[in-house]
Amino acid sequence: MPKRADVKRILTQLDTDPERYDEIIDMTGGGADPRWIAVTLPEHRQQLAALLECERTATEIFQMAPLLIPGPLQTTRYIRAIMTAGGVPADEVETRIAVRIGRRELLTRSTAPRITYIIGEAALRQLVGSADAMVEQLGHILEMSKLDNVDIRVMPFDRSWHPGLDGSFLLIDSDEVSSVVFLETRSSGIFLHNKDDIDNYRVAADTVLNLALNGASSRKLISQICKELEATR
Repeated sequence: MPKRADVKRILTQLDTDPERYDEIIDMTGGGADPRWIAVTLPEHRQQLAALLECERTATEIFQMAPLLIPGPLQTTRYIRAIMTAGGVPADEVETRIAVRIGRRELLTRSTAPRITYIIGEAALRQLVGSADAMVEQLGHILEMSKLDNVDIRVMPFDRSWHPGLDGSFLLIDSDEVSSVVFLETRSSGIFLHNKDDIDNYRVAADTVLNLALNGASSRKLISQICKELEATR
């Protein structure tokens, strides 16, 4: 990692914008830490850029999503419902939607990674937006499950405790950078790249994968929930 004094000299020589100057100086303070926590809006933006880069270079991705549909699987109507109900400022909604839509490319690009999504039954039944929007969303998941590189499994309600109940987590492996785990809450995000943390989440991933329904049973349950929603329209 560069020394902070050296970074200051370079930024001063480049006549860097004051706001950008402060952001970069802040980044020099914890780059070597095993955990990268973001709590401010600039930090969240930096983390999003880092997440997109991790996904770009990924060879394998595993996500446990107990309560919401994973981002790259979300339809536009589902995303908009989340943004609107979540209180995102009106002038940022369209930009955030565009960024999330852009993440779908992860699933179908020519160098697409192997992706496993474990989706909680609660995420499939939670009415985000209208019944029509959820029918569309579930149908999209079924379509994406047909991709050779995408494995979508459902964690049904009838399972006992499992690590997914602690919250969503994203495990990314790459040939270009070290493996990382990404965790996100409403107000903060955290990257973990310490080996012990990675190993811990690999065990969690194996545990939830073994408890989840297989692919065929998952598609059957998603189709059933979709039919139930269609009957309410």
